[in-house]
Amino acid sequence: MRFHSLLLAIALLTSTSFAADEWPQFRGPDGQGHSDAEGVPTEWSETKNVAWKTPVPGKGWSSPVIWGNQVWMTSSTDAGKSLHAVCIERSSGRLLFDKKVLTADDPGRHHKQNGYASPTPVLDGERVYVHFGPRGTAALDTQGNVVWRNTELEYNALQGAGSSPILHGARLILTCDGIDNQFLVALNKHTGEII
Repeated sequence: MRFHSLLLAIALLTSTSFAADEWPQFRGPDGQGHSDAEGVPTEWSETKNVAWKTPVPGKGWSSPVIWGNQVWMTSSTDAGKSLHAVCIERSSGRLLFDKKVLTADDPGRHHKQNGYASPTPVLDGERVYVHFGPRGTAALDTQGNVVWRNTELEYNALQGAGSSPILHGARLILTCDGIDNQFLVALNKHTGEII
């Protein structure tokens, strides 16, 4: 099984004490890549400012998101046919969950600089929402149980999915940028149904 690097996540997580801020979505709390956290390391190496390292099962390109003591990301195995939500314990680096959330009989193609698990999850404190482009979207609770799945969105993401979901109130908003269809869609974050 291949592993993807978690070096950036490790660097963000290695301060001597946890930052009070959560990092719930791509580019952080406000989507701008900014944080008010203090004491975050600005230098690291293979040994400097590293609290732990852990291999992550499968292959993925998503950025890690953080809520409390959980770090979530996405991953794929079996050449993109098996799509996973992965959770690491923030304090120790221990693998908490490697949950297969979707199966794609034909995962399709992707650009050589992309993968099948590129969109970054989004968290709201109760659930984690993972998106794999036209292969599907799912919500899990913080114990790793799948709450709902949606595989209704049809478009051809020849380059592979890349747009990360965002939350706005009770809506999970997705950018579906296919070579055939391009659209925005809002799903009910509680049920996964298209609003």
